[in-house]
Amino acid sequence: MKRVFSREFFIDGFYKKNLSVLEERKEGKKLIEKIESLPFPQNAEVVKTRKGPFTLKVRKEDGGEILFHSAYDPFKEAKNFITGYNLEDTLFLIVIGFGLGYHVEEILRTCPWIKLVLIIEPCPSFFKLALGVLDLSFILSSPKVKLVLEEDPLKIKKEVLPLAEVFLTGKSSIVLYNPYFYLLKDKMSQIKKSVQDAIFWSVTNLTTNIAKGGVFQKNILLNIPEVIKNPGVKNLFGRFKNKPAICVAAGPSLDKNVHVLHRAKNRALIICVDAALKTLLEKGVKPDIVVSIDYGIGARNLFNGVMDKTDDLFLAADPEVYPRVLSDFKGKKFIINIRKPLTRWLERFVGDKGLLNKGASVAHTAFSLAEASGANPIVLVGQDLCYPGGVTHAGGAVPRKKIAVGVDKKTGKKYLLIRTEEGNWVARDLVMVEDIYGRPVPTSPDMYSYLIYFERLIGSTKTKVIDATEGGARIGGTEIMPLEKVVEKYCQEEFEVRKILEEAARVKEEVDLDGLREEMKRVILKLREINFYAEQGQKAVARLQEGFKRKISNYRELKSLASESNRLQEKIGKFEEYIRSFLEDEMYSHLYLAQRRTNLRLDKFSKRKKLINQMEKVGIFYEGVKKATTKLIKDFEFSLASIS
Repeated sequence: MKRVFSREFFIDGFYKKNLSVLEERKEGKKLIEKIESLPFPQNAEVVKTRKGPFTLKVRKEDGGEILFHSAYDPFKEAKNFITGYNLEDTLFLIVIGFGLGYHVEEILRTCPWIKLVLIIEPCPSFFKLALGVLDLSFILSSPKVKLVLEEDPLKIKKEVLPLAEVFLTGKSSIVLYNPYFYLLKDKMSQIKKSVQDAIFWSVTNLTTNIAKGGVFQKNILLNIPEVIKNPGVKNLFGRFKNKPAICVAAGPSLDKNVHVLHRAKNRALIICVDAALKTLLEKGVKPDIVVSIDYGIGARNLFNGVMDKTDDLFLAADPEVYPRVLSDFKGKKFIINIRKPLTRWLERFVGDKGLLNKGASVAHTAFSLAEASGANPIVLVGQDLCYPGGVTHAGGAVPRKKIAVGVDKKTGKKYLLIRTEEGNWVARDLVMVEDIYGRPVPTSPDMYSYLIYFERLIGSTKTKVIDATEGGARIGGTEIMPLEKVVEKYCQEEFEVRKILEEAARVKEEVDLDGLREEMKRVILKLREINFYAEQGQKAVARLQEGFKRKISNYRELKSLASESNRLQEKIGKFEEYIRSFLEDEMYSHLYLAQRRTNLRLDKFSKRKKLINQMEKVGIFYEGVKKATTKLIKDFEFSLASIS
């Protein structure tokens, strides 16, 4: 094999051409800045193959060498490699490891049905080298391709998360380019896990949205009176700059150190989640702020027996919270803004209350509040994210349940057992995670998704984060320290926590109440109009279905009915974006089902089957719009009455 001096290709070769193609991409400028800042790899050398194109010879840490592509024919090798994966029905593909890209080009040329190819290059300097060795314009110009140039598994997870939900609307697959396993070893497994974690998180999030999207919007509308009369959480932003904040969750390990929190009073901002409030009050610890965000009645039940003790406490809650949490809380309240169509619309009349990253659990919201307040460090307490001691929560917290691990005698597979209030044991899926001592411990899929999201939050902040739980799952990015030591090291200086909170709670914010009332009336009228179009659309689809049942061979008639249905869809599509967004949040399950039908391999369908698929997809759409508008009209009318 003839060795080629790599650097000369960056002068006269393809490097500039490839960069110019990258520049045309939406994210091109950001990618180019990253690529230009990278050094050329010191452990890789370009080598010419017998067939003419290049391969990479990479030196491992132990001195051994790996060829990333065939020394004879990289194109043929790529073809054989991809043939080993069954991508026949795959619509969304994640490729981990780019090398010189031969296998990626093979995918794009031979699998035209794939809608998205997410390329993760865990050795970004190799990608820079590839740009100067080959003409990659076919790959780089493809609208199907998304590039992630990161070596840190947490950063990769962060990049994948915004795309992960897309992968749930059709079959997705992961292609791992083998040479990277030999080079990166355990790190490659971590990267694969980070991708799987991102998709797992999206499954959890999607399931919640499908099941409860309508409840979220109803709660926002019911909570409008509280949103109007209470100040936003933005009045706390930056008010505790460089002061310690302790975020208290209700995990079992809270029993170990809850008594230490007394010593942090007026020396740290103590923020507790609603589930931990009873435990703290029973131990004589009054938190400075209680955070509550959950949409169901269970959120209100967490305050049973202690709601009358909230006079001198402060609540931070978002508009999706179960309405009686806000209405029944006796102390001062701060409203959290969230990224939802309905709250963005509401901002026009009540202003921005202060945006926080709500996350997937109330503990995430508490963390985001501490970060926005300017606190540093942020200390996590009671944040087990698993079940040490065989219980779900700390003593006094509701609901506290017993946990055990069962084993299937036939398969040896482990599963969680949760004891219900009736005394029955219910089996649930189990996920094994590493605890703070490096031992494997069981947790639930829900808790695991919370752990994933916590690591995402921590990976995005410059604030020091300390895990003082003294047990539980290892949370990546945190420093582990006992709470006693945290208090000794960071909580020595007193400051007027309550005075700061009182000042923030007294802020009066402008509200355009008349404008809000008039706009709500207009929205109701528009929803009624859309409801009418949806009903007409359902009738058109019903006639189409009847035609197919009778096996009408007159495709002109069927086409006419389909055109009528499409015209109604277009009328609905012409309404204001915010109105359409309300509908989308309300009909999440219908949109998901419709998207699944869009993402079928239609090239395999007959003409008749394509028409049936299209008809069923449109039928799902109209059914969703009809149900969504009927419910939204009722909810808007009730909300309007509450502020009139």
